Amino acid sequence: MITVLETLNKSYQDLISHNISTAKLDAEVILASVLKTNRINLITKQNTNLNIWQQNLYTSLIARRKKNEPVAYILNTKDFWNESYYVDKRVLIPRPETEVLIEMLLRKIKNKDKTFHILDIGCGSGCLLISSLKELGKSFGLGVDISSSALQVAKINIQNHNLDNRAKLLKANLFTIKIRKKFNIIFSNPPYLARSEYANLSSDVKKYEPKKALIGGATGVEFYKTIIDFSKKSLKENGFLALEIGDGQYNEIVKILTSHSFREIDKLKLVNGEIRCILATKV
Repeated sequence: MITVLETLNKSYQDLISHNISTAKLDAEVILASVLKTNRINLITKQNTNLNIWQQNLYTSLIARRKKNEPVAYILNTKDFWNESYYVDKRVLIPRPETEVLIEMLLRKIKNKDKTFHILDIGCGSGCLLISSLKELGKSFGLGVDISSSALQVAKINIQNHNLDNRAKLLKANLFTIKIRKKFNIIFSNPPYLARSEYANLSSDVKKYEPKKALIGGATGVEFYKTIIDFSKKSLKENGFLALEIGDGQYNEIVKILTSHSFREIDKLKLVNGEIRCILATKV
């Protein structure tokens, strides 16, 4: 038999030897999942023995992490905003900075009991759409994505969060999308990496996350003019457009927003000075 503490010590060393920089965190998160507990509780279980089934499962999951597979895909779960979401290789893993789009939006909404109509362009796992619907409890949303497989994941999350009656999904190409309905809020976190930037990504991203959801053409800004043009026609008066953008794209995207009668009302600046999120409204 092997204890929790012995198991963790062995897996730390295994992961470190495979150049996993988050070895301690990953080992603990994976073991907590196997034991159906949380990381904090592992402290009180240090001398608890793992049974054979738990040992075998843990060993198989750590083997996957040693190959750089992201923990979110190994465990099929990722926390975002105040919820947990099902994720797999069909969708990008939700990032913490994307939560800021919701945070910025909620700061501007005085009455959260109003009914808003929300559109998420390139919805992926559905985390932005679902988290905003959870915050705005009388609202309705539509998630659009070109990927049928991504929409399958979004559907799982909509069902898991009991939002079938308030959230719908549509497969559509952004460049040919035709939606007559008008919205109060439009989110979009489109592919925004330039092709040249993709080569510099970490191996866990390049090997496992969907390439199509990462590369935004030669310069990375190809999608934004279409999104902004569509939003100008599809946002209601005083509506909000919340965008996540890539490094070095801020000035160009603000020009596109201004030329389409949008005004920036909030933004997120990272510690490195890059702007990652923009909230705009129609002038």
